[in-house]
Amino acid sequence: MDAADETSPTEGGGAAALDIRGDARRRAAAMRATALSVLVPALARGLCARRIWVFGSVARGVPSRDSDLDVLVAVGDTLAALPFKERVAAAYEIAARASLPFGCDIIPWTQAELAAKRRAGGLFFRTLWEERSLVYEHRDGIRAGRALV
Repeated sequence: MDAADETSPTEGGGAAALDIRGDARRRAAAMRATALSVLVPALARGLCARRIWVFGSVARGVPSRDSDLDVLVAVGDTLAALPFKERVAAAYEIAARASLPFGCDIIPWTQAELAAKRRAGGLFFRTLWEERSLVYEHRDGIRAGRALV
């Protein structure tokens, strides 16, 4: 459940609902800042990422107290030959070393897998794609790329 859904203005009063929404926005900003400073650079290096997006409640700005961070990684060509399970294992190993103060779900797809998901148009992918927020993009052959705020 998103934090914005926990209390409606008519149920708990307008001020309480605004406070919950404000807390959710602050929580989303803190989670995003932690991800940008700790997780994203590590994923970019470890998975040779082309792009990294955040999606889900953090991208929407409405995480609850027990929300995790949902991350989609477009892995680089050097990892594209690895089976999906091996890419997932590598991603979660990187996340474990990052010692985040919140949970994290990571989807490490290749460019070809992303293209196939877009063509297939399934509900999960359509929702993910509509709400995604780009946080990293590899640029101009620079391996470190750049983190986006």
